[in-house]
Amino acid sequence: MMRRKVAAGVDKLTDIINDEVIAAGGAAEAWGNVPSAVPADDGACPICGGSGFVLLQDGTAKRCACYAEQRLLLAQKEARLQPNLRRMSFGNFDLSCYPSGIMAPGGKGQTYYQLAREAREKTIKCCQEVIKGGRPRGLLLLGQVGSGKTHLAAAAANQLLRRGKRVLFLVVPDFLDELRNSFGSEGADSQRLLDKAKRTEVLVLDDLGTHNMSDWTRSVLFSVLNYRVNEGLTTLATSNLDFAALQEQLGTRSLSRLLSLCEPCLLVSDCDIRLRGLEKA
Repeated sequence: MMRRKVAAGVDKLTDIINDEVIAAGGAAEAWGNVPSAVPADDGACPICGGSGFVLLQDGTAKRCACYAEQRLLLAQKEARLQPNLRRMSFGNFDLSCYPSGIMAPGGKGQTYYQLAREAREKTIKCCQEVIKGGRPRGLLLLGQVGSGKTHLAAAAANQLLRRGKRVLFLVVPDFLDELRNSFGSEGADSQRLLDKAKRTEVLVLDDLGTHNMSDWTRSVLFSVLNYRVNEGLTTLATSNLDFAALQEQLGTRSLSRLLSLCEPCLLVSDCDIRLRGLEKA
């Protein structure tokens, strides 16, 4: 009986989805593809069969609980968030990894814990302002390898994507390598990616400064940063380098624009927090 009801309702669900896509205008393009009304063969939701909608007894339909997660996954893929980064959130950013009784080097009298809490609070506040429609100055999260910078940056990206904001998450060395490798072909894909980095609502630049820099890579980064400064677009960045090393890697012009876009925020730990769990095992 249930299968007959689902089969009878597929056409109706398709019409509902098509109506939503038409009403949404350009929203469908921003999210990728709207979930199909035809149940998937593998891994389909057991409630809606993969349609994203549930047919009710009165002939109407409502969105299935899986619909929001399907849309989020599409948005995360479009934002270039890798699978391990899609689970990062402010809730699972573990402040207990940062000692509360030890002063952090360069922390101006603050403990590791205080710096981590401040970094999380500033990142959350930045996201809140973006969600309200603002274009706040972003953050430049600075600290050694394994201090939690990428976790916070990914948490921000995931939070904004959940609220329908356009985000692009770029691991800078991979981004530059991809651009360089694709310029040998027709170059259309690389130009689209470069334009997206310039224009996206919120850009996250992870591992800034770790790439082997050349005049070409400095020029690419400058073009992105300069465009975003002029347009007032929110940008978040992470780096393992201090200001002197960043200036050497990026150049004075790019560093100046980066600091115009981002407030420096120190996030350090007494050890690599990725290894802390292994030490406890």
